[in-house]
Amino acid sequence: MIKQICVLLYDYNSKKVINRWQGHTGPVTKVCYGSSCKGVFSSSRDKTIKLWEIGNPNFKHDFVGHSLVVTAIHLNKDNSLLCSGSRDNSVKLWDVESATCIKTNSIAQNLVTDLKFIPESSLIVQTGEDKQVRAFDVRSLQPVYTLPSKQYIQMCCDVSSDGNYVVSSSNGFSGKGCEVTIWDIRCRKLVKELFGHQEAVEACLFLPGSNAGHVISASRDCTVKLWNVHTGVQETQCCFSGSGPLTSLAAYQDGSVLVGSFNQGIHLLTLKDQNLVQVMYF
Repeated sequence: MIKQICVLLYDYNSKKVINRWQGHTGPVTKVCYGSSCKGVFSSSRDKTIKLWEIGNPNFKHDFVGHSLVVTAIHLNKDNSLLCSGSRDNSVKLWDVESATCIKTNSIAQNLVTDLKFIPESSLIVQTGEDKQVRAFDVRSLQPVYTLPSKQYIQMCCDVSSDGNYVVSSSNGFSGKGCEVTIWDIRCRKLVKELFGHQEAVEACLFLPGSNAGHVISASRDCTVKLWNVHTGVQETQCCFSGSGPLTSLAAYQDGSVLVGSFNQGIHLLTLKDQNLVQVMYF
């Protein structure tokens, strides 16, 4: 049986598929939504990034230029720029409207795992398999600084809404490594290391809205953990036995959290009285 490669837009309230897009020739690695351009971006092992419009079965733009799997994508605030990273050691900056590559920067051994635009600044933060967390200037796409090197591969990153802090997470196994790290990028220093996961931490992010001041992380050990940024204390966790490795996270202003899993699809959680409660999975 040949598996279809597709990107789905799913309404979990009505439990209906809104859009099913096909066009990639390799597995999809990341997706992100552009709230300003009203489009969905997807990256793939086929080395491309595609822009999809709701209601249109065909992709609007094809961003071609990477020579290996595209592992990371992110949009700036007004959705005019897209940054991408790849296992080809490069970070690229794209003009969304024309799907044109504006700038490229390649650094030896910089196999990119994740990247994010830093709010209210001209910087992009990026993690990689060389265990580094770097910041690039959007205007030149040149490295501005590198944070102190970690012992393990940095799997992902996120930026606080005020642009002052970065969180990154580590690869590891049997409790070695597997930490979540909080950085103060104003002074470019490590603030806290959060230990508790037993396997590689695939995803981490700052919670928005009334839950600001908290970081959530998801690991191959099948657990999601909620951390207090200021104290470094784990406040709660949720375990998904049988889900396989947890792969990704998304969070909303109302306290809802989506968790991607290898075996059980996507879990919808809500943060209630500082506890993570599963609402459904699909």
